[in-house]
Amino acid sequence: MDTRPDGSGDESTPDAPEPTDTTETSESPEAPETAEAAGSGDRYVPYLPPRQPETTPAPQPRRQRGWWIAIGALVVALAVFVLWPLLNSAQNGPSGETFEPGPTVSRNAEPGLDGIVAREVPPAQIVPGDCLTDFESVGEPSTVVECNRDHEAQLIGRKLWPTGRAFPEDMQAAAERFCATIELDSAPNAQVIVEISHPTQGTWDEGDRRVDCLAVAHDGTLNASLVAEPVLEDWTDHVDG
Repeated sequence: MDTRPDGSGDESTPDAPEPTDTTETSESPEAPETAEAAGSGDRYVPYLPPRQPETTPAPQPRRQRGWWIAIGALVVALAVFVLWPLLNSAQNGPSGETFEPGPTVSRNAEPGLDGIVAREVPPAQIVPGDCLTDFESVGEPSTVVECNRDHEAQLIGRKLWPTGRAFPEDMQAAAERFCATIELDSAPNAQVIVEISHPTQGTWDEGDRRVDCLAVAHDGTLNASLVAEPVLEDWTDHVDG
């Protein structure tokens, strides 16, 4: 018989026991870490590889001052090598000739078909009237040829100053005046310029007393003598009164 108040007639069943909490009360070892990571508010830091040691740039090599010193010494040596002949030339005279007589060059009294009288004749041994080929300058040796052969220069005059006289202060002007007095024949095949060689203080002290006047063809060649009679003034033994 249904004894429930609602009269449903169903048998009443006892209330089922409430389920017990089966959750373990003991926390696992990982629980604190998980809880701390989830609820502590700390940021999650991803894994990074270890920092590599910083590399400092290799020091730049210091500028080698020794190289600059060596280069400077080389430049000075080259300058001396180049300038010394010029300075020496200025000291010895316009021609660059040092007063050294040297051995006597033999002359051919009867030149052959080539007309060569003597080769490699130094300036001090060239005599007035000589016609010259292989001519480079008034201070260099030349080849003496017969004047009816092609040539480039001729010694047209010479003055020898007194040996006992002091060096004239106006030597250059005196040499130019002497050479200007020499008259030249015409040269139809060349433009002729007179070049002058005279002593300097340095060569005068060594005994040089020679002034030479050379007619040089700067355009074309010569094939005859330019003077009827070459000029020679020899004052070597003159004594000033």
